[in-house]
Amino acid sequence: MKASNQENVRFFNLQDIPHIQAVHGLHVTNEFSRHVHDGFSIGIVLEGKRVIDQKGASVVIGPKDVFLINPGEPHACKSEDGKHTYFTICVEPEALKSFASQISEKAQETPYFSCLAAKDEELNSLIREFMTLVQKSGSTMEKEASLISILSTAILRYGDNPPEIRRISPHVQAVNRAREYIKTHYAENLTLKELAGVACLSPFYFQRLFLENVGISPHDFLIQYRIKKAREMLDQGSSLADAALDVGFTDQSHFTRAFKRVTGISPGRYIRNLQDM
Repeated sequence: MKASNQENVRFFNLQDIPHIQAVHGLHVTNEFSRHVHDGFSIGIVLEGKRVIDQKGASVVIGPKDVFLINPGEPHACKSEDGKHTYFTICVEPEALKSFASQISEKAQETPYFSCLAAKDEELNSLIREFMTLVQKSGSTMEKEASLISILSTAILRYGDNPPEIRRISPHVQAVNRAREYIKTHYAENLTLKELAGVACLSPFYFQRLFLENVGISPHDFLIQYRIKKAREMLDQGSSLADAALDVGFTDQSHFTRAFKRVTGISPGRYIRNLQDM
């Protein structure tokens, strides 16, 4: 077994979300000489301090900071105190341009970040949440929604010419179509992009619209509906394994956590309560 403090760099190719890659550097001591990236790098330092040399200046990135590196910009990286741990989201330029266009629902230029580092606890927290989803195999919809929050926040706060956010219109019928689609296809691996397509809207706009109209996110609505159907199956005598699988949970632990989060008790306790009635 590897020691917990052993140096390592893990690359996550997100097959369910194209044009995005994640990198988790653990206890990195390696000094990266001057280089460039093809895409954007948006990341955080989890432990230690990262020093980025760019445009003749050195910037120290600490655990409460975020860093934003544009494609094609030469820079060098190293640890200030021997080693550091970081997490970075790598985004292809066309993908970030698409996200920027979704914000305003109008074509936008590729964003540019003139700010290399910023103290931003909210964005830092959003990136940490995405890291957890990547490492613990969160659903595609969870990761999509998390990315929308991260990239839209970065573009709007640190982009040189941030797009105007399109005002939300009622679109009640679009939301209702998406809700009915979820109720029909709840056992499938639904994605935010798929639901946005049903509503004929961009994922960014659809996420905001659904939340404003329904009061919860599309993912939370899906999970609550799955648990509702699972309870119906358990009431009729289904086993925990069958109920979890039939409503769309491929992992028993995910089912248990979701069930308790929605109902307040574990599915096992739910069954025991039925037997005591």
